[in-house]
Amino acid sequence: RRSNRRAHERERAANAPTRADDWHSSTDVMRERARSDERGADACERAFEAWLSARKVQLDGVALATFRRTGRGVCATRDLGIGEVVVRVPDGAVLTSETSCASAALEAMLGAESAESPRLDKEMLVIGVMCEMLRGSESKYAEYLRVVYDGVVRGHSVLSWDNDEAVLLEGTDAWRDAYENEDEELDLPTMTDEHWKCVVKPFFRANPALAHGRPMKELRELHYAATAAVAGYSFTLGDDEIQGMVPFWDMLNHAPPCDATVRLYHDEKTSTLQMITVREVKKGEEVFNTYGPLRNAELLRRYGFVLARNPHGGTTVSLEDVVEAALEAHPEVIDELPLRLAWLESRGIGDETLESRFFIHPTGRPSKEILIALRVLALTPEEMTTLIDTDFDDEEQLMILEGNDAQRTEQSYLVGASLQFLSMHAKERYNETMRESRLIIQMFAGVSPSDPAQEERYRAWCAAIVRMGEQRTLSKLGRWTYQPNRCEDSLLHAWPFPLSEEDEE
Repeated sequence: RRSNRRAHERERAANAPTRADDWHSSTDVMRERARSDERGADACERAFEAWLSARKVQLDGVALATFRRTGRGVCATRDLGIGEVVVRVPDGAVLTSETSCASAALEAMLGAESAESPRLDKEMLVIGVMCEMLRGSESKYAEYLRVVYDGVVRGHSVLSWDNDEAVLLEGTDAWRDAYENEDEELDLPTMTDEHWKCVVKPFFRANPALAHGRPMKELRELHYAATAAVAGYSFTLGDDEIQGMVPFWDMLNHAPPCDATVRLYHDEKTSTLQMITVREVKKGEEVFNTYGPLRNAELLRRYGFVLARNPHGGTTVSLEDVVEAALEAHPEVIDELPLRLAWLESRGIGDETLESRFFIHPTGRPSKEILIALRVLALTPEEMTTLIDTDFDDEEQLMILEGNDAQRTEQSYLVGASLQFLSMHAKERYNETMRESRLIIQMFAGVSPSDPAQEERYRAWCAAIVRMGEQRTLSKLGRWTYQPNRCEDSLLHAWPFPLSEEDEE
């Protein structure tokens, strides 16, 4: 069953529409031009600095710079102390769907639907950015968007990876979320082709004037670029969670939260978005923002880079993976599988599609959802009947449900065996082994993301970093299960109470 499913997945991936070849080929000429003319990039940055001044964006002690390890970023032009406001961006300089030239058309087409969908709000900004880019020099954001577009073209968004590069990510969380996940709550880029077909293409057919005569093929290529720009450069602002592009804020590179050198703040009195230092920075050093406690799979998918030493790691497995591991350890449960899956769904753990994802900590510790699911799948038919009939408001019945010593020993053994199978088989989803991933990391260590000649090597290194982190986590899952000090209580998670009406809603 597992081998058939994996064969089907590989066949589906091989026959899937080309994800990035259109945009990748269309930007080859622009990429080569950017590589051969660094003076053009300098002129673009100088025009952006003049635009910032004209829009009353204030910079105090910071400026754009290029770093070998992180590419374009922001450096300190003097020694910075703690608590200094180094950037002030007026609210009026922020690009949102409502401030773009497409605001009226977007409102007419989508109306109040965007307020009900955070995903749609982000995709409205994608269309707004596209329309501003199509206006060229006539756009009031022209100089700013040229710098953003230059960063997208020179960057490593997974949307610009060709198929040979993208296949290096197969099996990782970055691959699934970028190309297969249909979760509406997920940050861009994801479901990019569906968005083009269902939203962007109909929008430009209804508003041909905003396309400025560009054919649909060019618009689709631009859609990839705008999606990468919004994914990598936009912010979620305020309690209303408005999606916006904040000039210069988005030029700072990422560091983990514990290493960030600035924090972001909105001053309502002056209507400005401020960047305030939280630690001292020496002249010439890079100034870092933080994008949050993100794993490398998320950093690569959303921003096009990874951290060699990322304190935030781990990976996910699907409910289907968990069920298959449990069936290998306890095959007799297959006769009651629908009943047990229904019970898990009644507790908010998974659904009938088996596509729910569960997290595994980088130490190998499985999430409570994994432990609960495996315990349910380890029960005998009689124990399952007791679980279904138990009144969770009755403490005596709960004590009976926990079982005697023999029952708990048997359950913990089956849960542990299932975790071993899960650890072993989840690693089969990758095309490369841990040894191969480690070799690639060692071979391409020190490759610069800003060197166009090393683009292919850098992307291979990024993919290997993501794979290696996930493979290590899955290996540690197997070791976590049978550590000498691991007691059965660690494997047998307490039974969850029924969902309240609010939880169900």
